[in-house]
Order: sequence, then C-alpha cells, then structure tokens
Amino acid sequence: MNFQALQTQKLIQFAENAGDDRIKVTNQMLLKDGKAWIPVMGEMHYSRVPCERWEENLQKMKEGGIDVVASYVFWIHHEEQKGEFVFSGNRDIRHFIELCHKTGLAFCLRIGPWAHGECRNGGFPDWLQNECSDILRSRKEPYISYVRRYINKIAEQVKGLPLFAIQIENELTEDPDYIEQVRQFVTDAGLHAPLYTATGWGRAKLPETVLPMYGAYPEAPWTNHIKELDLNPNYFFSLIREDNCIGSDILGTSTNRTDSRDNVPFMTCEMGGGNQITYHRRPLINSRDIEALVICKLGSGVNLLGYYMYCGGLNPIGLTTMQESKASGYPNDCPVISYDFQAPVGDMGQLRESYFRLSFIHSFLHSFGEMLAPMTAIMPDQAPSSKADTKTLRCALRSDGNSGFLFVNNHIRLHKMPAHPAHDFNIVFNNRTVSFSLDIPEDSSFFIPVNVSVGGLDILYATAQPVSFSENRLELLQIAGLDAVVSLANGQTYPLAPGLNRIHDTDVVLLQNECYEKSELHKASVSAVPKCCDPDLLLGHLPIEDKTDEYKVYWTDEDKWLVIKAKGNIAGFFVNRQLVSDFYLNGDSWVIDLRNISEKNGIIKIQPLSDTDVKEIYTEIPLETGTHIPEVYTCKNDRLFV
Repeated sequence: MNFQALQTQKLIQFAENAGDDRIKVTNQMLLKDGKAWIPVMGEMHYSRVPCERWEENLQKMKEGGIDVVASYVFWIHHEEQKGEFVFSGNRDIRHFIELCHKTGLAFCLRIGPWAHGECRNGGFPDWLQNECSDILRSRKEPYISYVRRYINKIAEQVKGLPLFAIQIENELTEDPDYIEQVRQFVTDAGLHAPLYTATGWGRAKLPETVLPMYGAYPEAPWTNHIKELDLNPNYFFSLIREDNCIGSDILGTSTNRTDSRDNVPFMTCEMGGGNQITYHRRPLINSRDIEALVICKLGSGVNLLGYYMYCGGLNPIGLTTMQESKASGYPNDCPVISYDFQAPVGDMGQLRESYFRLSFIHSFLHSFGEMLAPMTAIMPDQAPSSKADTKTLRCALRSDGNSGFLFVNNHIRLHKMPAHPAHDFNIVFNNRTVSFSLDIPEDSSFFIPVNVSVGGLDILYATAQPVSFSENRLELLQIAGLDAVVSLANGQTYPLAPGLNRIHDTDVVLLQNECYEKSELHKASVSAVPKCCDPDLLLGHLPIEDKTDEYKVYWTDEDKWLVIKAKGNIAGFFVNRQLVSDFYLNGDSWVIDLRNISEKNGIIKIQPLSDTDVKEIYTEIPLETGTHIPEVYTCKNDRLFV
C-alpha cells in the first residue's frame, strides 16, 4: 500500500476575523499561544447532572484528558414557565462554568436557542412551542424577540467568564441569515469567544462568521426502523467530513451530502462517546467501537476532537417530563430520566472502559498535537471500493511531507474483521522513502509514528502507538496482537518489552492497555413485593399496558453504588415511591448512585418483555421474555468502574 506524502506548501493562512490574543484559527488548525493545538472537548450537561456531583465529574473529565467542557443550554430547563427564569441548583450555569475553570477546563457554550439533545421540544419551553408553533427558528415576531430576551438572560449569568467557543443554534441547514442574527444577539449581549460555531452536517448553509463543526456516531438509535444498519461509513477514512446519518431524524437522509466549507479546520462537536438508546433501537456500544471511530476521524484530519456525550446525566422533571418522546411530537421515545448515552462517564458518574482507552489518545494529542495539527490527511493508493469492501485494509496517513502518523482501522462494529498478515507499506516523504511490513491483527485499530524524530530518537517507524514524549523519554502503547519494535533511521531495530526499555540515551516505556479493572461487587438481597409505585411516570409516554413487577433491595451505610442486571423491557428505580432513574433494558448494567440517598432501601420496577415487544425493538443481544428477578450488586468504592 503506497502513500505519496510530499508537501510543497505549509497551510498556515489565517482565517479573517477569527481568534483572540491566545487562540487563533487558521484554515488548517487552531493555534494556542502561537503553537499548533488539537484540543479535546467533552460534553456534559450541567442541568442534567446533580450540582453536588459537578466538581467530581469535571475532575474525572480532566483526568481523562478533556481540555474543554461543552454543554447545551436547554431553554426549557431555565424558563419552563413564561417569564420565570431559574438559575439556581442544577441550573446555576455561572457556578458550573466557574467550576470548569477551577478544574482547569475551558468551556464551550452551546447556547441554542434550539438544542435537540433528546430534550423535550428540542429544548424549547412548551409555552414557546405553543405560542410560536408556525414561526419557530425564524426571524419572525414574536419568536425572535423571545430569543433575544432568552440570550440576554443567559448572558447576564455568564458575562465576564472566559469562553472557548459559542455554538449558535443546532442542526439548522437552510437559514444562514437567522443564524447570523442569533450570533449578533449573542455579541450584542456582551458574550465573546475565539470561536463561533454551528453544526455543519446536512449540507448546512452557514454564514462566514461561524465555523462548521461535524460529528460521527457508532450507531443511529434515532433511525426509524428496527433492522440492522448498513456498514457504518464512519469506520472508513475519508476526506468527506459529513456523517450522512447524523441528524436524519430531524433533517432526513441524503445520499449526496457535501461539506459546507472545507477551507477551515476539520473540527467535531459530536463524536459519539456512545449512543443514547431509544425505545425501538437499543444498541450496546463497546469501548473499541468508540476508539476505532476516533482513530478514523483523527486519521481523516480532525483537528478538534469533541465528544457527545463524554459524561451522561439525568433529565430533570418539572411541570412535564423533559425527555424527547413521541407524545411531545418528536420522532423517538427516550427514557424519562436517564441520559446515560453509554458515555465514558455514565449518567451516575460510573466509569466505563472507553474512559481509559480514550485517555491514551488524549495523552497523544496533548503531547504530539503540535506536530500532528499541521499534517494533512492523505489516502492510500488502494482504498476500499465501497462500504461492503471489508477485505481492503482501511488506513490513512497524516503528514507534513517530512514525517507522519499512519492510522489503521481493522475494526467495524458488529462485524468480525480478519487479520492482514505481512501487509506492506511504502511511504514517500520529501527526504526519504520508508517501507515496512506489518501484521495487522484482527479487529484492531491503532496509529503509529513514521519518520518521526522524537524523544531523542530518529524513528523510521514503531509498531506501538505513541502516547507521550519529553526530551529523553518516549511512551508507547502496546498494540494487542502486534510485537512492539522501534526501527531507527540508522538501520537498527529494537524489540520492546513491557515497561522501561533503554534505546541509546532515551527511556522508551511500553505501556499496556490493562489499566481498566471492574470494581469489586457484592451480591445484594432482592425480593419480590406487592406493587406500590405508580407506573405513570415510568411508562406514561409509551403506548404499553402496565404489567410491571416490583422487587425490594436493601443496602448499608458503606454501600455507595448499586449495579443492577435486569431482564425485561423497561425498568425504574424508586426511593420513597419517587422515580430516581429508569432504563430501557438492552443487556447492559444499570447503575444507581447511593451516595446522596438517605434511605437504605428501594424498589426496582420492571415491565417484562413480551413476544410482541420483541418484534418492535432492535437489540444486539437476545433479550429474554417473561418475568425475571433482577440481580443486584453493591459497591463500596468511591469510584465505580463498570
């Protein structure tokens, strides 16, 4: 497989009217303090997370390698009743941003006014939806005056706080003048940021004043059927930035989507850190699905890596439930409370394996980002001929003409990918040609350095994934199924053993991807009890008959978490007959945070799965019909790894 990595010009042309004193935008990348920079951004919705858990979750995000926290502002969470704005408790946006800064994280304000985010009315209050039903998201009165008032109220709360970016609207494709007017409202209200952005998918027509942001998901639970999806194009390397399925529940589908602008950096705000399940589609996302997705997009040229979601949450309940549902006029039914998203940090703060696997990539971007950002994406001379082509190796090179990183993806979600033994690579740089052979393991995804001088070594190639470097130290990550070696430009090749290796005057540390270990769990006692909890809140948004069973579970003062493994259709967890969390069962574990619950017992309410239900739901593992007593476990640790 051949790559022509020759480059004759540097891509350092500044975009007009972009940036501030510290952060600037070029047509290729972001600069921070004059240096090329690839930030990592993760979404956490402050109004969906109990405020007592904010700082803890932000610290987890920081430790996981996140640089910027992004959050939608859901209008309905702040002005559920017309003229009555609430900015206290879980809605105290100013305090949340201040905690971000205290933790060392920047903040991206996704101000809307429409957000989607599987929120009721896409975040619009019911009163606005009713009063302006025919003129929503337009420049017509009185809607546009309500928008100005809303933005002014948000600005009063956050004015004076530094912002990394402000996203205007969401998934709006045909009205650049409206987007520009909303942006002008934002700046008139005194809010400013280095980046003004908008979502670019759906062939969005955007004003020149905003930068398009893109996304990609491992699955599409919003799709309106229950068949297995076609092979996901997001697991290919491509110079096309759009995901032609993202937003299809609102925008419809298109087979000929093209990028709205390609003269700006390739940035994402919605790389799927997982997927939120819907009633009719319940995918089970694993960490390697997410890792491979990220590697494909980095190899395709991404220079801002933004996750949606990185940290899950819980929908508040007000005058109505706040989740998207068909009852509220939206395409999908979602759980009433849980917005877990199968994210690296789950809805209750639990940590998944993806949190750890992605942290190695984030460390790489922090250490090598200045080197990677100016590198353009180059496709090989042999690329897959179609989505159905699973035999041709999927790979890409990012290079500045003199050095590069080779990205390989041999993982497709739900499809077993065979190994590629002795696969030959031939990469032509300005100063030399590098040729080598790799045994590509089955179902693997990774990237390696090629013709890179780092950590005091002139590396021709290494068969391990780069993590970080300093003057005389290089950290690499073992690639499962691949012997780790470092081949130098002088012709010497050094095999690597786990741990510390010494090559010349450089410490080369080979890390193992074994830092993730599930928490120790203890079996809890569960017993069936007569029904006492009202099913309306749990089931009321769905056209199904209540056939629930209830089970009581107890815990002690030392127990901090419940991990529930339940079989059925829908489940809810009640304390003092109040719904605390709910779950559309899909085979995954369900977590309850006990640390702020004073009671020492609760009720698990389960709607069994019927033969009719099975015919209406897409799942990826067989789900059992009938009645089953749930298995419940407790954990005493401060942090839960599931």
